[in-house]
Amino acid sequence: RPLALPFVRMRSGTQKLFFPLKNKLFALYLCVELVPASLYVSGAMGQFKWYTSLLRDDGFTNLSMIKVRRLLGIGLAEMFGVALFLATGCGNLVSTISNSEPSHINTVLSFALGISSAIIIFAPISGCMLNPCLNVTWLVMGHMSLVKFVYYTVFQVIGAYLGVAFIAAVTPDIPEGPPGFCTTHPNPDVTTSQAFAVEFFLGFFLSLCLCHVLDKRASQQHGLVFAKFAVLVVALALPLGKYEGGSANPARSLGPALLSGDWNDQWLYWTAPNFGAAFAAVIYRAFFDAPIFEDVDSDGKTREVDATI
Repeated sequence: RPLALPFVRMRSGTQKLFFPLKNKLFALYLCVELVPASLYVSGAMGQFKWYTSLLRDDGFTNLSMIKVRRLLGIGLAEMFGVALFLATGCGNLVSTISNSEPSHINTVLSFALGISSAIIIFAPISGCMLNPCLNVTWLVMGHMSLVKFVYYTVFQVIGAYLGVAFIAAVTPDIPEGPPGFCTTHPNPDVTTSQAFAVEFFLGFFLSLCLCHVLDKRASQQHGLVFAKFAVLVVALALPLGKYEGGSANPARSLGPALLSGDWNDQWLYWTAPNFGAAFAAVIYRAFFDAPIFEDVDSDGKTREVDATI
């Protein structure tokens, strides 16, 4: 369907396109309108109007015992991976045992190493997405069905809750807040629109990193995936984490919120990074994908185009 963007009358009397990022209903509107539109555009650039991959089986029908074990293995891998990621990151935030506040760089390194460790262990089993934003990337790139998207996301959220709950259970005198322990919130000096932009930016580049990993041109570097994500997380979170907590992961933000009951700003951490991830996947599929840089010779062989200048 056509994308109907809202217009708001400004004080000058003219009508201009305006994005009221503080309006949570507008963020919901973007979810309903822009994500399907981006999928449509990306599909059209790929010579078809919609993704048949969205409705494919992905192993969820005609279940046998081996299929059930396989699906449970995938879900548990995502759950344990996110639990490890949250436990290492949130564990570093504990100050009641060491009687000292953790430094920003220590927190960033703890989360980055937790992600890398989870990838090392679980990537061969589930791909180790660990992040609903990366599920969105897989969805747009045509590697995941809608059913599998929901399946991955549910287990990731459960894992996030278990990871932070474990740290809370083994830590004496855990701070009760608000804000809740290990929850993410924008810096008080940062506006909602600025925090939204930072989360969008983080989700965008995390998604591009996954697109690179999925690209067949990088197939010989799969053993370095854990290092690639660690480097990117450190590079992004060190300068930008102070703006809004550097989440870029809806499950990472929701897990601590489920434990503490602190729901403030959850809409921000579920909309902005997912929009960024979807937009990055559309850009990659439309302009960067490997087939775009290949030509077919007269003998039918595929030849990679030299794109360097």
